[in-house]
Amino acid sequence: MIKRLQWLTRIAGLGALLLGLMLSRIPGLSPHMILGCIVVLALTIIALWALAVRVRIPVAIAAIIWAAATIYVGMMKNRGTPGEIAHVLLGIGAIGLAEILAGAISRKRASLA
Repeated sequence: MIKRLQWLTRIAGLGALLLGLMLSRIPGLSPHMILGCIVVLALTIIALWALAVRVRIPVAIAAIIWAAATIYVGMMKNRGTPGEIAHVLLGIGAIGLAEILAGAISRKRASLA
């Protein structure tokens, strides 16, 4: 299951990044926003999972805050270029945090087996 979430984050993150760069001026609920929400949801699930199995607890807490910040800045990014850049960096960071936590969870599961 963790590998599926990891791949979902990778694919949705790449899609959101590409669509965001191409279609950043389209208002309303776009495929970019849907993919971004999938990334944030997957990151939150992975972070909660990491908390449940007690792996990288500070990183998991930071990931939950990071997910909320990504959504917030994404909703406010139309206020100028700095907001858009921050949103892109937060999105890339969300994918990275999901990778870190999923890897830690996988290693812990492998060591218990």
